[in-house]
This record gives sequence, C-alpha cells and structure tokens, in this order.
Amino acid sequence: MPAYPTILFADRTPEKQITCMQLFEEYAPSNVSFCSDSAGLFAKIESLHPDILFLELLLSPEQESIAMLDSIRENYPDLLVIAAIPHENHDLEQEIIKRNLFFYVSTPYEAGEIQLALKRSTTKLNCNTHAHAPPHATDPAKRLPPFYGIIGETRVMQKLFTLITKVAEDDFATVLVRGESGTGKELVAKAIHLHSSRKGKNFVPVNCAAIPDDLLESELFGYTKGAFTGAAQNKTGRIEYADKGTLFLDEIGDMKPSLQAKLLRVLQEKEFEPVGSLKATPVDTRIVAATHCDLEKMVSEGKFREDLYYRLSVIPLTIPPLKDRIEDIPILLDSFLKLHATKRGRKKFTIPISVMTALLSYEWRGNVRELENLVQQLAILCSGKEIQLEDLPERLLLDYKPDEVDHDTIATILKQASMDAVLHDTTQKPSKTVMPSKDEWEDGQVDFKELINDYEAQLIIKAMKMTDGNKKEAAKLLNLKRTTLLEKIKKKNLQGMWE
Repeated sequence: MPAYPTILFADRTPEKQITCMQLFEEYAPSNVSFCSDSAGLFAKIESLHPDILFLELLLSPEQESIAMLDSIRENYPDLLVIAAIPHENHDLEQEIIKRNLFFYVSTPYEAGEIQLALKRSTTKLNCNTHAHAPPHATDPAKRLPPFYGIIGETRVMQKLFTLITKVAEDDFATVLVRGESGTGKELVAKAIHLHSSRKGKNFVPVNCAAIPDDLLESELFGYTKGAFTGAAQNKTGRIEYADKGTLFLDEIGDMKPSLQAKLLRVLQEKEFEPVGSLKATPVDTRIVAATHCDLEKMVSEGKFREDLYYRLSVIPLTIPPLKDRIEDIPILLDSFLKLHATKRGRKKFTIPISVMTALLSYEWRGNVRELENLVQQLAILCSGKEIQLEDLPERLLLDYKPDEVDHDTIATILKQASMDAVLHDTTQKPSKTVMPSKDEWEDGQVDFKELINDYEAQLIIKAMKMTDGNKKEAAKLLNLKRTTLLEKIKKKNLQGMWE
C-alpha cells in the first residue's frame, strides 16, 4: 500500500464530490480521484489501481448497479468497496448485506460515517500489507533509514548528513560540533567515526564537564608509575587509547585553560606527554569536539584560548534544535514508541491527533533527549493502549492553546510522516455504529469497546441535537442523570460536536 491510500469516489453529483473531498482531506490524507458515470468506472479502476472505491450504487439503474458491484468484486478482489445507498432504501440494503460487503454508508453522506468508513478501511489495508509483506519488505511510507542511528528526514537534517559524509571522508581535519543540549552531538561524532577509514579503531568519548578538573588531565593524557601518590603503575590515557581512531571531547568549553594548552599541542604536534613523563609520545588521533556554549563569546571574554578555538573549528557542524525541525517529531516518536514499548513487552501505543498536536506545539528545550525520556516515562506509567492528554507531564501542557494551533501545518506534517503508530482523531464527530463485516469478524478486527463507545457517542450527540444543546433535557431523553451525561461528554471529548 502507498504512503496514503488511493481512493476512487464514484458518484453522479459533483457537489457531493467536493464535500467528500474535504472530508477525505480532514479524516485521512489520501490521493482522491472521481468518476461521475458507470461507463467510465472500470477504465478508471484499471488506470488508477485504487485501494478504496466509494461507489454510489445508483450510479446506474438499481439492478445494473448490483450487477456492476458483483463484477467489480469478482475482477478486483483486493479492492475495498464502500457502497453508498440512499437512506431507507431497505431493498438495496438487504442486497448489500447478503453480499457481506466490507462496508456501506448511506446518502446523504454524514461526516461521522465517512470517518468510520475511512478508519476501518485504512486499518484493513494496513493489516493486509503487513500480513503479506516479507520480513525485509520496505516500509509502506518509504521512510528514509536512520543515518548511523540519527533519525531525521527534514531538509536541514539531510543537509547535515551530507556534511557528515564529506567531513568523515577527509579523515584528518578537526571537527567542532555545535548544538543545544540533547540534540545528539555524540551521535554525530560517532557517525563521523563510523563513516571514516578509522571505523575499525576505537571511538573514545570524554565528557569534559562530567570529570573533575583534577582528574581530567590524567584521564586524557594518562600517567606514569610514581607520577603522584597512588600511581602504582602506568595508566593509558584516552588520547592514546584513541590512537588511529577518534577522540570525542564533549562540552569542550568546560575544559580549564591549562588543559587547553596541552590539548593544543596534541593538535599541532601530534604528540602528548603522560603525567609524570619527560618523553613525548606520538599519536594519530582525530579529535571531534562538541559544545553547547558560545565559544566565540568565551574567547572574547578570555575564558577559552583563541588559538585552540581556531584549531578545533576547522570544520564546524551545527545540529538544529528539535523546535526547528518539528516535522521529524512524528517519526522520532514512532521509533521511540516501538523501541521502549518492545523493551517492556508492551504493544506500541497509539497517539490521538489531539495529543500529537500538543507534542508538535511544545518547544522541546531538551530536544531529542527530552522527547525520548518522555516516551520512556509513558512506557512505564501509561496504563492504556492509547496515550491521552492527561498522560502527558504538566510542563508540556502549560503553554498549549488548542485554539491557537495552526491545524493546516499539523495536518501537513502528519501526512508527510505517515506514522506506523495509528493516529486516532478523537476530536471529530463519532460515527454511526455499523455491524462489523464478515471479513472483520474473521480477521479478528472487531473491537467491542470501540463499537460501544462509538454508539454511546452517537446517542449523546443525537440527544443534544434534538434538545438544541440543553443538557438537562438530553439527559431525560437518554434516561441518564445530568451529571452522568456531563461526565460522558467530557470523557469522550464530545463538547460542541452537536452544533
């Protein structure tokens, strides 16, 4: 199946085509084509190879429509047909029921029915695709593979990957990786190492901010026996351990000035002296440094050596913060959900549109690390199979204002991402409950709780419409307490759907 299903909408009335086109775009990003007469229908199917056919059964006279339907099902058994029949045309409805059709809706079209039809048909398509695909099959969304573990499909990330490739092939120049905390600076350094000719040797990471100043020198340069009290034997330093490989110095801005001078010698002379030694040791180590600090400002303030700065920043690489590439958030989420749910023996969570919108609207000051930490937290604490807004930490919702969200941008991002995790739109009008088809029973796709939830929601909306939004009167119609009705409206996110 392609990234988005191809839908052929066969209906006589152009006005209906326009209306349904809007519904398709709203509920399920798709490729939609139209047909207005029965004569050209088979030619359209042959040329388009659609995944879903919305077929108005009165596209031709009633008996001819049934014969046409039977012919379509015989010649295109994999095509999901959703029949549209006039409301209260019971004879035609009985003919449809006899044929165990995958799905049918009534005309005039209702938004809720269209939503349910699309939801079930796309689920069916996904199930069929996964059932028949070999283990090595490519992702239906044709997602780009991670670049040495770095996930990103946006233009800025693809540009970064190209730069990493060029930098790695040079193999000698020192690299300075810039980026906010949590953007993945060590992953970039590893990618440079793994793509270079040094990949068979050691990649040695050192966090200059995590090691106390009085220990960092011996960690980097090593020491000789008797260099100081407690030095009972020689110790190999990280620089020597990275010989012929790559030394990654994270948070280089936190290194004290005396060590900066020694590091400068390593870069200039390709040699170093262990603590307590009078003899220089040659070394062939490529250094990749990283920082979230403004090194230029630190140089001007005398906090960082200017000569070392220019030695380090021969090739500068900047990792964009997550807020500048929010289009990558859905695929990052998808990957993290798969990873951390599997680790804990759970099925991957699904994410409603309302939750995804909140996540895309958040600033992510902690960047990718903060996002992954959130997923781990949800994998441990979330009790349901679908993440709800109330499951998110309070900090994510403090500045979230649904009324100010650019929904067009959100829809575009989700369409491009084509997540594996099913996105449920819990904010839209629920659909009319339809008995599951024979195929759904056989394929184990019947969700009892979901069907009951849909039916309850439909009854509530119907009652609210009949009473012009009067909750007290609607509760009487439903034989419920008013407080119970209010609780159900809130729980099912039905507020305003009857207007």
